[in-house]
Amino acid sequence: MSKLKEALLKEIQENRPRTQKLLKEHGDAKVGEVTVAQVIGGARGVRCLVTDISYLDPSEGIRFRGKLIPETFAALPKPP
Repeated sequence: MSKLKEALLKEIQENRPRTQKLLKEHGDAKVGEVTVAQVIGGARGVRCLVTDISYLDPSEGIRFRGKLIPETFAALPKPP
């Protein structure tokens, strides 16, 4: 398995419990005219985007998952 696939698999496995909890606890909740179950279940025909949010600090800059942009780039898998 490539390093990129390994990194993605690790992220997916770490975030899967959070997504499953959201679906279990709020799967029937309406998000506009769409349910949470529809959003997580592939969102076919639904205009949406499931994403992580970033934080913009006026002094430090953008943080994504607690890391600054240079730290985020440094943590990315390197090409072979």
